[in-house]
Amino acid sequence: VVSQNLVTDDVWVVEGEMATISCRVKDSDDSVIQLLNPNRQTIYFRDMRPLKDARFQLVNFSENELRVSLSNVSLSDEGRYVCQLYTDPPQEAYADITVLGRDEVLREGNETEMTCTAMGSKPAATIKWMKGDKELPGKPKVELAYDKMYTVTSRLAFTVSKEDDGVPVACIVDHPAVKDFQAKKYLEVQYKPEVKIVVEFPQGLTREGENLELTCQAKGKPQPQKVNWVKVDDEFPSHAVITGGDLYIENLNKSYNGTYRCVATNTVGEAYEDYVLYVYDAPTTTPLPTTTTTSTTPASTTSAAIISHSHDSRAGEGSPRTVDHAVIGGVVAVVVFAMLCLLIVLGRYFARHKGTYFTHEAKGADDAADADTAIINAEGGHTNSDEKKEYYI
Repeated sequence: VVSQNLVTDDVWVVEGEMATISCRVKDSDDSVIQLLNPNRQTIYFRDMRPLKDARFQLVNFSENELRVSLSNVSLSDEGRYVCQLYTDPPQEAYADITVLGRDEVLREGNETEMTCTAMGSKPAATIKWMKGDKELPGKPKVELAYDKMYTVTSRLAFTVSKEDDGVPVACIVDHPAVKDFQAKKYLEVQYKPEVKIVVEFPQGLTREGENLELTCQAKGKPQPQKVNWVKVDDEFPSHAVITGGDLYIENLNKSYNGTYRCVATNTVGEAYEDYVLYVYDAPTTTPLPTTTTTSTTPASTTSAAIISHSHDSRAGEGSPRTVDHAVIGGVVAVVVFAMLCLLIVLGRYFARHKGTYFTHEAKGADDAADADTAIINAEGGHTNSDEKKEYYI
């Protein structure tokens, strides 16, 4: 900010760090320089500190500059500081200190509140909030200061989710003197693990004598410290091998049926996913080669502290179905038989209509001079004509 011969700068500082205010004189004439706080209390008069706040320290004093540092800045230190030069008339320059909050680590489901302040504007500035590409409504408050300048404060409160992690929140100040001036903060959100069980083998039905290999994939913020496998309401098979998130069981039999659960835990909470194992009989005949595809869609059943999903190895419940070729052959035979029956019925119907036409034509032709008269006579049904019949076998 410039006021005639006196120059200073606005300051942006993170809460807890140090701010430095510099009052500079372009052409010195040995006039006295002093620095005032937002309450118009003198911090430094030349090189003397009347204010009993040891956080203010003199960095430099000369005929051209008064530079003061403020350590361990808090939100209450925010405001307009005044550089004053005792000339005739006296000169003032203003340095606005803006305190930025430290990056706060949030947890999904928690509410956060942010404050944005625009000081010393005329007319009053407007403030809007943006979270990513979405505008959020704030609660503005406008105050008129002693020097007929406006201070606008806007507060924003919202609940964060895991999708907000890394998303910027911006406070945008709009004023005729400055267009779209903004301060930005990136959200850091911690959330419970997300768990997914991947079936590595087999790709079809689980049968006796085969091997089973499952992989548990877990991610969260912070990254899960523990990933465990348990069998719900039962003990693990004695020769099951667990390596990190991998579960391996060889030589399956029906005694291994049950629900196998992968549980992941971090500092925010716990989540799990289930795999339901159902072991089928070993095939007695060599099956025809088939190609099957297994697709897994995790469910969205959640609780306050635990997220759970489920897979099922039984046909129709998360695994591919086998194809019965005998059933397909029977269906094809029925369809062919129905088509043959339909053709026979249609043939008989058309043949009957054709025979009737010729019979009536013959009955009218006995005493008619031409074909048209014969057809008319046939429709009239002459009693003296010989009755002729035609049969179709």
